Amino acid sequence: MARNYAGVLGLIAFITVMVRGFLDFGGIESTLQIACVALALFAATGWFIGGAAERIVDESVRERVNQELEKLQRELQAESDSSGSAAA
Repeated sequence: MARNYAGVLGLIAFITVMVRGFLDFGGIESTLQIACVALALFAATGWFIGGAAERIVDESVRERVNQELEKLQRELQAESDSSGSAAA
């Protein structure tokens, strides 16, 4: 997920700066330099955002699975307790 965010944000920044440079009739060299810097900064930002999002989603899924497993374990324990007392 981090790589996806980095790629998308970096590409958006690069294209935005290139279009802005084209519309403002900027020089090619200076526009490309600024676009490359913007690409690097936004890609780094996207990497951190994507990594954080991935950790949040993983933690949420892990917590939900653990809750479901605990619920299932309690139900199985209740069934075994009720069948054990019915047999006695």
